[in-house]
Amino acid sequence: MGLSEEAIDQATASARLYPLFRSTYSVGRQSVDLQGRLFAATLACGRGTVVSHGSAAWLLGLWRAKPGEVEVIAPVEAGRKLPGIRRRFPPPPLPGHVGECEGIPCTSPSRTLVDLAGIAGTSALAEAIEEAAVLGVLDVQAVDVILDESRRRGSRRLNLILEDWRRYTPQMRIRSRMEARMLPLLTHQALPIPETNRKLRIAGRTFEVDFLWREQRVIVETDGGRFHDHPMAQKRDAERNQLLARAGYKVPRIGWEQLRDEPDATIAEIARFLRNPNPPVP
Repeated sequence: MGLSEEAIDQATASARLYPLFRSTYSVGRQSVDLQGRLFAATLACGRGTVVSHGSAAWLLGLWRAKPGEVEVIAPVEAGRKLPGIRRRFPPPPLPGHVGECEGIPCTSPSRTLVDLAGIAGTSALAEAIEEAAVLGVLDVQAVDVILDESRRRGSRRLNLILEDWRRYTPQMRIRSRMEARMLPLLTHQALPIPETNRKLRIAGRTFEVDFLWREQRVIVETDGGRFHDHPMAQKRDAERNQLLARAGYKVPRIGWEQLRDEPDATIAEIARFLRNPNPPVP
C-alpha cells in the first residue's frame, strides 16, 4: 500500500496497527476473530497460500473444532515456519481444487476431505463427510480424482468410509447429521436406496418425509430431539402418522440416541419393515 517501514513502525507504536503475523497487521483493533487470523496467515505466507486441513474444514463448516494454529499450504518460497502458522506439505492442490470461503483462499471441500484423511481419526473423518453431505458439497467423484493424482496418507481409510456413499447421487437432499449418519448404514446393509426429504400428498395435505421407500410403502422419520420433544410437535407427529398409516404406510421413527448408540439394531429394525411391507392400497 506504499507505507514505508518507518510509517509502519510509527503506526504500530501509536496503536493504529497491531501485528498479527510477519508483515500482517490488524488496523485499529487488537482483537481479531478466527476468520481474520486465517486471512492474515495467507497474506503472511505469500501469494498462492491457501488455508487447508483442519483450518479449511472449520472454515467450510465441515468441522466444529476451532483450529489452534492456522494450517496452510504455501509456496516453497514462503520461507521458514511462522509462529501461529502450521505449514502442511502435501502435493500442491491443482487450480480446480482451491477457491475462497468468506473471501479467504482455501482448499475445496473435496480436497479438504482428502487432506483431513491424513491427519484425522476415523470418527472425525466420517463426521466431516457427513457434514459435507448435509451442506451439499460431498462429491465422491471429485475426491476420487484427487486420490488418483498421487498417493495420499489416509486414502485407504477415506475410501472405506466413502464406499457406503457411492450409491447415492449428488441430487439426494440431506438436511441433518442424523440423516447423513443413517444413509451409509443403509448402504452397508445392502438395503434399497430410499428417496430423501420427499413431499407426499395425503388426504388433501402435503407432508415432507425423511426417507421414503415407495414400493414397500415404508417411511422412516428421524427425530433429532428439539423439533419433536414439545407437546405441540408430538401431537402434530401423531396426527401425521395416523394419516400416513391410513394411506397404507408404515412409519417407524428413529431417535438420534438410538441411531448413535445402537446403529446395527436400528438398521435391522428398518430392514424388518422393508421385508414385510404393507400391501398396496386399493
